[in-house]
Amino acid sequence: MKYRENLSIILMRDNGPRRSYRVRRARFVAALVLMACMPVVCGVLGWLSWTLWQQNVQLRDNVLRFESDYQVAQANAERLENLEELLREENIPGRELVLRRLGTGGAAAEAPGEGPANGSSAASPEKQQKDTAKDTANDAAKATDGPGHEDFPAIDLDYVKVGNVQVRDIRGGKLRLALDLRNTDSQKILSGVVSGTLLTADGKTYPLRFDQEDVGNFRISRFKRAVMVASTEKQVSLTNAQVILEVRSQENSVVFRNIYAVEH
Repeated sequence: MKYRENLSIILMRDNGPRRSYRVRRARFVAALVLMACMPVVCGVLGWLSWTLWQQNVQLRDNVLRFESDYQVAQANAERLENLEELLREENIPGRELVLRRLGTGGAAAEAPGEGPANGSSAASPEKQQKDTAKDTANDAAKATDGPGHEDFPAIDLDYVKVGNVQVRDIRGGKLRLALDLRNTDSQKILSGVVSGTLLTADGKTYPLRFDQEDVGNFRISRFKRAVMVASTEKQVSLTNAQVILEVRSQENSVVFRNIYAVEH
């Protein structure tokens, strides 16, 4: 039979009783090793925590930088959309000069000999008109689709043309609304108000509040790209949510209404 060596630990006070404890030698040695390794383990864990914190700070900075770059790129894209819409209009000062410069740039790019033939160039305006008509038809199809139109029927009195509507979920439970407002009658100035109502998946409605109260007001002679950031009074789920977009004239009558899904 193997002998198990034990150790006796004696605790003795100067003026008190004596206490003794018997422990196995292997357990006592293991306890000493564990106590000796504790500082090393704590140091390693502290170093790992500091490394993870540094990586978290770097990732947060990268996210903020990417968001800033995304907003700049989105603003540039909206400017280009506005320029495209203005170039489609007639009787705009400087329009012919801009088109001439764009055409010169295109001719210079096609100069090496691989550009389209004259027939293709002549057919390009017709193709653009067909593409524009196709996009308009797609927008109309999107406008009339989707649930909720039974309770909130679509309205379009041709007071102002509304198109290219985008409703997107952004951070903090807020919504970014962007739409094109076009005045079909260049002889008069149109004015009105854009408003929105959030329709959740369970059928509840919440009025949207814009970060700037007067950002929904418009007064246009030709075209405007409206971009608004909105939120509700309380935090609600935006899963399968929709936005009821309304445009009211200066007489406060509804001239346009439609429902658009919230993009994520």
